[in-house]
Amino acid sequence: MNATKILIVVGILFTGTILQAQRGSRGGGGAGTLNQPGIGGVALGSTDTPETTRPKDIELKINDKLAAKLKTLLPEGSDPHNLSKGFIDVKEFVATVRASNNLKIPFGELKHTMADGSSKELQKAIHTLKPDVDPKVEAKKATEQAKEDIKESK
Repeated sequence: MNATKILIVVGILFTGTILQAQRGSRGGGGAGTLNQPGIGGVALGSTDTPETTRPKDIELKINDKLAAKLKTLLPEGSDPHNLSKGFIDVKEFVATVRASNNLKIPFGELKHTMADGSSKELQKAIHTLKPDVDPKVEAKKATEQAKEDIKESK
């Protein structure tokens, strides 16, 4: 076959696979359904479940004493209540604020790099943004500081 014929065959196969996936066909091979990995491992649809999706619009309940403490660690004018959106719990949020402050990483950049508000994601984000530090040690340090901050605020 010449190159033109090969490209036509590949195009037809690709289009057919996409159409099959969009119809939700569960036939063998191909791209599968929209909720499964697609061609070449590229997802054709969302594979997030409610348990793994970060709650982007939910503010955590942060008492006034803790909020005042966090304001000293965040850029001037920052609202801890608003910045807490997207975190799993208060401890993870405060640990991220602490890590940001300890490592001089802008909070927004650290939060954005995290896939969710978990401590494992904090370690990954620290490693990505500050590869010269030990992310496990830094995340643990920030988590311990967060626990102490929360305890002191009660």
